[in-house]
Parts: sequence; C-alpha cells; structure tokens
Amino acid sequence: MFGWVGSQAAKIALAVIAMAAAGDDLRYSSISAIRSRPRAQGSEGIVQGALTFVGNPSYIQDATGGAEVEGLSTQGLKIGDELLISGLIEDSETGLTFRHSKVDFLWHGSPVPPISVTAEDASLGKFAALLVEVNGRFVRTQERNGKIWLRLESGHQVFMARLGTAGGASLLPSIEEGSTLRLRGVCSLKPQDTQYQGGFALLLRSAEDVTVISGPPWWSFKHLIELGIFLGVLVIAGHLSLVQLLKARFRAIMAERARLGHELHDTLAQSFAGLSFQIQAARKTVTPTNELLAKHLDVALDMVRHSHAEAHRSIMMLRPQQLAEGADLPAAIHAALDQSTVGCRLKTRFTIEGAVERLPLMVTDTLYRVAQEAMANALRHGQPTSLQLKLEYRPDCVRLSVVDDGVGFEVKTSHNRGFGLAGMHERVRALRGDFSVRSELGKGTCVVAEIHLRQKPGRYFVSAMNSRITAYWGRLQNLFRLHKSDNRNRLTRV
Repeated sequence: MFGWVGSQAAKIALAVIAMAAAGDDLRYSSISAIRSRPRAQGSEGIVQGALTFVGNPSYIQDATGGAEVEGLSTQGLKIGDELLISGLIEDSETGLTFRHSKVDFLWHGSPVPPISVTAEDASLGKFAALLVEVNGRFVRTQERNGKIWLRLESGHQVFMARLGTAGGASLLPSIEEGSTLRLRGVCSLKPQDTQYQGGFALLLRSAEDVTVISGPPWWSFKHLIELGIFLGVLVIAGHLSLVQLLKARFRAIMAERARLGHELHDTLAQSFAGLSFQIQAARKTVTPTNELLAKHLDVALDMVRHSHAEAHRSIMMLRPQQLAEGADLPAAIHAALDQSTVGCRLKTRFTIEGAVERLPLMVTDTLYRVAQEAMANALRHGQPTSLQLKLEYRPDCVRLSVVDDGVGFEVKTSHNRGFGLAGMHERVRALRGDFSVRSELGKGTCVVAEIHLRQKPGRYFVSAMNSRITAYWGRLQNLFRLHKSDNRNRLTRV
C-alpha cells in the first residue's frame, strides 16, 4: 500500500521537476488556477482530475472546473479514474483544452456526480466542460455524421444532446414528442456540438444518461386538434340525435292525429250520418197538416248536416291523406284546394315562384295547415268570387299567401279573431316565422305565412354574388345613361 502511494507521489514529483527544468513557472495546480493565469495560454501545464467523458476528445474535471483533453489514449481507462494530465494549454471562450497531452493513471475512482443546473445557466458558459444535469422538453431526434442528436427546449432556451453512436439509439427509452427528460452529460460550448451560435450541448456518455420524467402534456397542439375533432363529432352527433328525436316526436303527433281522425270517423261522423237518416225518416212520416213539426225537423236536419260537414272537415284536418314524410307541398296544397272548392262557382288560382325544394316535415305540415285553414275561413265566412294562393320559395324563407275578394272583416276587432286565425298564428310562431292578416270590409282578406330557413353556405355565396353583380350592372347602366345624356346635351348646344 505504502509502495503504491509512493510511486504515485513520485510520478507527480517527476512531472513537476520536468516542468521546472523546462523553465516554466506553471506548477501542478487546479483548472481554475490555470485559467486565471494570464501567461497560461500556449504554455505547458499539469493538472490532476477525474475522467468524466471517454472519447475523442475526452474530458476531465476537478473540484474547480473541467477541461478538454485531446489525444488521450483511453485504453484501460474508465469513467471516474483519477488522472494526471500534462500538455499544451489552450484557453478559449469554449473552455480549457490540453493539446498534445500526456496522461498518467493515478488510481481508480467512482464516477463524479453531475451538477444540477438550468438550461439558461448552462448557456451562459459557466459550466463549460463540466458534467451537468439538465431538464428539457423533447422536440425531435435527428442523425448526423453517424451520431444521434436530441433537440430539446427549456423555456426559451434550445439545446442539443449528442449520443455517441447511432446504434446507441436502440437503447434509448421510448420518448414521445413533448416529453420532459432529465439528461446527464458534459456541457460543451463548441459550435460543432451546439449546431448554432450562443447555445450549449450535452455530450451523453450512454443511453442511461437519458431519463423520462413525464410524458407529453395533454394540451399539446396535436392533442388539442384531436380534442377539437372529438368535440365536433359529439356536437354533430348530438345535433343529428336531436333532429331525429324531433322527427320521431312529430311522427308520434301525426300518428296520434290519425288515430283521433279514425276514432272521430268511426264514432262521431257515423253517428251524425245515422242521426240524419233518422230525421229524414221522421220527416217523411209527418202529415202535411203538422207544419210546425215539419219545420222543426227541417231545422234539425240542417243542423245535423252542418255538424256532419264540420266533423268531416275536422277529420280531414287531423289526418290529411296528401301529406306524409317527404311529401310534395305544392301537390298537397293543390289537392286541398280542389277538394275544398269542388262544385263551387269560384275562380281559383295557385301559383308557385322559385325552385321547389324539399322542406323539413314540420315546415311542410305548418304551411299545409295554414293553407287549409285560410281556404276554409274564406269559403265559410268571406263569400268570395275568387281565391288565389301563392307559394314562394326564396333563398332564405318560404312564403305562403292566401288572398280572397270576399266581404272582409275588421282585423283590430278582438271578437273577429277566431280560433282559426289564432291557431294559424301559433303554428307559424312555433317555427319562429312571421304571420300576418290584412283585411278590410268589402275588400277581401290576405293571409301571409313566412317561415325562415337556415341558409346553406353555398346558397348564401351564390345569393351574395348575384346581388353584387346586379349592383355593379346597375351602376354600369347608370354611367352609360349619363354618358349618353351628356353627348345629347353637347349636340343640342352645337
């Protein structure tokens, strides 16, 4: 034991004696002491330090700093070995370097623990050639000159980490983009390592120097896009489910109306028919001398016939045969107009403007009901000679108007606003549409129902382009007319 210590001390003493014989005033010292000497540049120096990185170049460090060693024969050396380094000193902004160095092995030691620093501190150059530990967010991996480079970020600081060989990449843990890593390596300020001016790089000794602290955050750009797509799909699915629910609810309402219509037809309407038959039979048995009884039976027969007609009309309103899922609204209104005015000396006209398109079932049903009720009111109360219906398909709405030339009525009078008008108004208002009634005594009545539609982007674009082209064309025509007018005025003056 004492012999081994003596041999190491002899090596150090011989190195110091050799330096003194060469006339150099540098002695065995620390790395920081060498960097502080103004005459150290270009002279010979000797220092003792622990091996922190094995490669070309290699790195050593002592308690005061780190240094790069070129030309070091690393055969038989391991990380943590204590060495005596002598060589030509070169001190620069990137750190202390020993060139043409000679090495004497002193003893085996344990690896030096890394210094935990931030990326901002490492970029200032305070820890050049030292073994450090830095945290960063992984960006990507790239291969250059047969080596693997990891690009990382820490706040606004970007730095690189170099792994010795491309084969060592297979030993790296699974790393996702955006993961937080803890890296241990020698801090290098050389431009060929940093790959850009003003930064730093970590020289990793093996794949074990990379530790994954946490995976990428869920609020990354990729995950936010995926979340947005997922929420969009949920919104679309919810909207479609709501539409299907409303359609199912409306179908249930239509089915219940049809059931009530069948019930009324099988009970009330049949009862009125039987009652009318019985009154007619009783009327035939009345003697001519009993005029009072005959008169009462005639009145009762008229009342039964009127009630039968009203019941039949109510049944038709409850279950229209022309209206169904995806039905043609113009055809249904036309059929209702023919059925209502059959046998009447009445001029009728039904016109359609715009391109006929398929409408939602609720819109179709509402307009059909309004047309039925408006025609029934006109025939029952208005005593018209003509009845005109117009169905307009506009880009943003569908408009139905029913006009008659009957006796009319006072719209402002509350008692004239019957159940039929109120029902039409409620139906249109339920779809957020507009309903209006215009009437004057002796001048007829006009009923208008307008239901707004959701405009498709393509249709909106075409409509906007048409309006813009029409406006420009109008301006050109005005300019042309003004030009012709000016020419005529000039000719007149001449």
